[in-house]
Amino acid sequence: MRKTHYLAALAISLCGAHHADADSRPLIWDVSRVGDNGLKLRTGLQSSDTLQPSAGVTTEVLADGAGAISSVPVSIWGSILLHSSKSPASLRTTRADMDFDAKAGRAQFLLSEKRSWMQTSVMDVVSRRTLALTAGAEDKAGLAVSQTYRLEFPDLGAAFATTGTADSAARTFTKAVSVEKKLTRRATVTASLSETDRTPTASLRFDYAIKW
Repeated sequence: MRKTHYLAALAISLCGAHHADADSRPLIWDVSRVGDNGLKLRTGLQSSDTLQPSAGVTTEVLADGAGAISSVPVSIWGSILLHSSKSPASLRTTRADMDFDAKAGRAQFLLSEKRSWMQTSVMDVVSRRTLALTAGAEDKAGLAVSQTYRLEFPDLGAAFATTGTADSAARTFTKAVSVEKKLTRRATVTASLSETDRTPTASLRFDYAIKW
């Protein structure tokens, strides 16, 4: 338990130490919680060029129920903007992302399109499509296609989402619905129900993130 508290204190101190740098540099610095006893640190650099390229490293510190560190995964990531169009009531972006898990020897290439528009004065609609290609260390490759629709209510800090995912490697199709509520600017609680091959799973997740 002490180790868990130590990790949380370390993350907060690191955030404070780098706040000044983030104000003067194109620095990505994102600390968030993973599960009950883990921390995730995502760092990197981003550019304001047309393609908005960015790259960096993600490190997770995962602990078991007793607070002992169980694993420290490290991955290298990169992202570029392929297309962007904007109107007063809508936004559309297409991005290409890469993530390489150095420990597992697994690489993932992701192509995603996100569209959002104001449906009414109190509700926004967001559509996201993704195509992910994963290649493993044993020359195994998999393709996953996903479609998500979100109804967002900014004034209430709430959202309702539905997602469908087809994964060729796992040979599964997953359907999921979720309800999300912002408790504060940094804290969010999400209740979800998913079904994979007629096996339902319910979950309740609490997220707390520090971003700048």
